[in-house]
Amino acid sequence: LARAAGERQTLGRQRLSASEGSMVIREFIPGSSERDLEQLLPAFLAIWNAPENLPFLSFSLRPFTPDLVRGWFEQHIAAGVRYFAALDESSAITAISVVRADPIGVFELFAMAVRPDAQHQGVGRQLVAHATDVARSQGFRCVEGAVFADNPRMLRLLIAVGFQPIRMEYHRRADGADL
Repeated sequence: LARAAGERQTLGRQRLSASEGSMVIREFIPGSSERDLEQLLPAFLAIWNAPENLPFLSFSLRPFTPDLVRGWFEQHIAAGVRYFAALDESSAITAISVVRADPIGVFELFAMAVRPDAQHQGVGRQLVAHATDVARSQGFRCVEGAVFADNPRMLRLLIAVGFQPIRMEYHRRADGADL
């Protein structure tokens, strides 16, 4: 799915952090901040490995391990990957988005997941809007995101905010699901 970065339908902010009511979105830089690593790693593992989320995030359908995720975090800056998290009023992480910017290619909403108890509250929509803002602030004109075909919630969300299907990849996940 892809969307033109300039076609955002909600309020146009270009800040790299945003506040919506009691929710705050902030960037975590685990590759250079031990504090960010300590806060992001357990939340990432809990959210990514939640039974409701894992099938839509893991090509192998195997849970993510601390060592694997820590390795991603160590390499994220060189790979052009950034992590944004939605924090509730108690500063607990309720959702995480992972974006990747290729300066000669595309800006990609690489992955996003919301804690199961925080779903259906608009958190995902705010993270998508934030990713679009970040893309626009970096001069990108389009945002792409890959979604498994059996993930109707994410498909509905992205289509509702203006993304359009651009290609289909068949049998990408271990169980044969399409992307």
